[in-house]
Amino acid sequence: MLKKKKKFIGCIVGTGVGDALGEPVEGCTRIYIENYNVDIPKLYLGRYTDDTQLTIAIAESLIRAKGYDPNVLSKRFIEWLDEPPIGPGRGCLTSIHRLRNGVHWSESGSDSGANGCAMRISPIGLFFHNDIEMLIKAAKESSLITHRHWAAICSGIVVARAVAYLVNHEVLDIDDMLNTVADLINQKEYKEFHDNLLKLKKYLELPYKEALMELGLIGVQPPFFDQRMVGIGIIHPYAMSTVLSALYCFLKTPKDFKKSVIEAITGGGDTDTVGAICGTFSGTWNGIDNIPQIWVEGLIDSEKIISIGDKLWETYLDYKK
Repeated sequence: MLKKKKKFIGCIVGTGVGDALGEPVEGCTRIYIENYNVDIPKLYLGRYTDDTQLTIAIAESLIRAKGYDPNVLSKRFIEWLDEPPIGPGRGCLTSIHRLRNGVHWSESGSDSGANGCAMRISPIGLFFHNDIEMLIKAAKESSLITHRHWAAICSGIVVARAVAYLVNHEVLDIDDMLNTVADLINQKEYKEFHDNLLKLKKYLELPYKEALMELGLIGVQPPFFDQRMVGIGIIHPYAMSTVLSALYCFLKTPKDFKKSVIEAITGGGDTDTVGAICGTFSGTWNGIDNIPQIWVEGLIDSEKIISIGDKLWETYLDYKK
């Protein structure tokens, strides 16, 4: 029980730390980071972005509702508009403004295929780690509030299911994990994501630079793809490319939070989000005690974020009775 509680807290804090580590170099390419010997930990100021804000929002909605309620979540998302949002995606922001203006949550989402669902979904994976049917429902519906694109929805399912797997296991079998997550998206509309997820094992044999140069742009199509992106090192904000890159970095060194997250951020591009999602995976697997303490203490609102993880755990215990 104590170990699972530490995984809950580690997941939420890991998201915030990864987000804040990536924030100072967001938009920088891998080539820039390498050529200028950018020391990512030295730039750490603990400033998180919308990735962490919306992760907190989902966690707090689960605590308020004592479970999943899309209406409670929608209300919490609307409250986020007044925090105010830190570096939000355009599609996400537009969708939540639609909510505020009275559009129902099932119709408010944009057509964006970006990573806004994946970055925030982890509390659903935590809360429903023993109820996969409810996990799928909550992941899909909570994604629809802001994103209707198949890749965005699928990425939410993938991250939530991966988090649930990491909570439930004490020994990490990479083949089993990838197969378990892939089985959940073995549907026609998700085929591209499903197939690329299963190929991730082969990417794990490659060095970071080679793997992330490919994974960071996987599935990206014009007009969002530009040939000039090739070879400079960008992890694209497209949901599939971000999630696969983050998962690769975690699985490459699953016991080393620092190594996983720094390598993800060094991939360049959407560094705060790939850092956040990698931090989600590693923080869940390793627990709060194995995230570098200096980063935990330096994270803005760290005590509040730890408390949210703790309350989410207590709410889960009441929910499962």
